[in-house]
Amino acid sequence: MLVNRFPKMAALQKYRALRLGYPEDLAEAIGIAEALKYAIFKRLAHSERRYREEEEKRKKKEIQSLDWERFKIFKLASYNGWPYVAGKVETPEEYRKNVFWRFGEEGGKKIEEWAEKIIQKVPEDYLKNEQKFFREVWVPNRDEPIEV
Repeated sequence: MLVNRFPKMAALQKYRALRLGYPEDLAEAIGIAEALKYAIFKRLAHSERRYREEEEKRKKKEIQSLDWERFKIFKLASYNGWPYVAGKVETPEEYRKNVFWRFGEEGGKKIEEWAEKIIQKVPEDYLKNEQKFFREVWVPNRDEPIEV
């Protein structure tokens, strides 16, 4: 079975966050949140402004405000210190579900090895810039086949 783009993006973003100094559990949450955000971007025609407007509309009534500074590099909202996307907080468990439970332990390791190998070669300024990361890291690698 070939791995689709969603878990690839999640793993790349996890290793991006790790290189930027985030702890592993938060890096996994950022990874899955970024993959979900990009799926939303695709639907909203890649508009950050429209994405932020949609996030603010989706937030639950008990949430007074989202923190857009904590994960500023990733252009992600934060709620209680965790990434917040599509009306919910993203956690390491969601990452593991999409990368490991779906593809098994061996498949998840292959996906992560693929992502880690790519991220090791990425210049730091690309890691800190969403557009450069997308254009110079994601686009050239997203269709590379991973067989699990």
